[in-house]
Formats: sequence, C-alpha cells, structure tokens
Amino acid sequence: MRLLITNVLAMALLMFGAASANAFSTSMSSNYGGGDLSTSDTVTVTVDFDSTGNDIAILSVSVLFNEAVVSWDQGASSSPTYALYVAGGRANVSLAELSTNMTIRAGTSNQILLDWSSNSLPSGTRDQCGDYGTYPVNGGNGCGFTMATLVFHVDNQSDDAAFTLSNSSPGNIFQLGDTSQPGNAVSGDFIVTTPEPTTALLVGLGLLGLGVAGRRRA
Repeated sequence: MRLLITNVLAMALLMFGAASANAFSTSMSSNYGGGDLSTSDTVTVTVDFDSTGNDIAILSVSVLFNEAVVSWDQGASSSPTYALYVAGGRANVSLAELSTNMTIRAGTSNQILLDWSSNSLPSGTRDQCGDYGTYPVNGGNGCGFTMATLVFHVDNQSDDAAFTLSNSSPGNIFQLGDTSQPGNAVSGDFIVTTPEPTTALLVGLGLLGLGVAGRRRA
C-alpha cells in the first residue's frame, strides 16, 4: 500500500511538473483609460502571447468588438512577421518562421482572426525564446511576443463597446508540434463608454442651466 501511494504521488508530481513546464496564455490590453469616448477618438488594442513551453505549431485567437460603435482600421494595425525565432535554429522551437493572418473572419463583421502557423523550420539549433521574443513573461523566465496591435475608430456614440479576447471562437485553435492541444488562457476583456448624443446634449444643457441659474442668484 505504501509503495502504491508513493507511486501515485510520484505520478502526480510528474504530471504537475509537465503542466508547469508548459504554460501558455494570451492577454489583451488597450490605451483606453476610462471616461466617455466621442467619434473623434481612437482605441488601440494590443494582444500579447506568453509561453513557457516549446514547439508551438498553430496559434489562433480572436478579438471580438462591437461593430455598431467602432470600426477596425486594418491598414493602421500591425503584426510582426517573425516571433520567437533564432536564425539558424530548429530544435525545441516556438513559432518559427511564420505565416500570419490578421483579417475579419469570413461571414462575420466583428471577429478579427489572429493566426500564426509554422511553415518552415531552419536548420541548426535554437533556444526556447529566440531573438524575436518581445514580450517577456514571468519576470523574464519565459518568452512571448506581441501578436498584433489593432487600431479602432469610434464611429457612433450609440452604445458601450465591448472588446473580447477569445480562444474558442470559430476558427481558433492552439496546437503543439506533437498535435496536442494544451490550454491557452485568455484575459483582458474591457468595455469603452460612448454616450448617446442625446444624453450628452441633455447633460450639456443641464450644466448650462446651472450656470445661468448661478449668475441670476449672483
């Protein structure tokens, strides 16, 4: 019995160690600092990928947005050509020389696909992070990169605009070189506020009325 318990504990520690050694996450951040936005404002969204694992073959996530309020400026947005890449590397590699897709998914108007897939592996050796890892994780103990910087314009002051980072929308997949599909935690959803023009007008008239009333009292 004691030997069985020891073996079970050893297996659990081994599995925990393997899971800890291969951790992945994707986060979203923005320049939105709060407050109400108007039609003259721009929102910049940055999507970053973190990795403490190796041999990533396919990485795909989506950014969902409220197209009734904001529009995506694809021309002003950017995505790197290479990520986690060391020239002349081959073994133990994360996202070597890549093909990149940064487009609205067909059949939708509010789902931006951010797709990465390894299309070739140079010869030689390489480390886990590589020269193109631009977003260090865990205090520098892992590696990562900025998947994309997305620019949006406020078109209508009609509603709040939600931005959502998804790893499970149609077309999304995360797969390693051995075809396994580990977890890829996502975080950073946020909402920007765009008041309706009538609401802003009423608030302005109210403030103006208070100012007039104040002058009369004086």
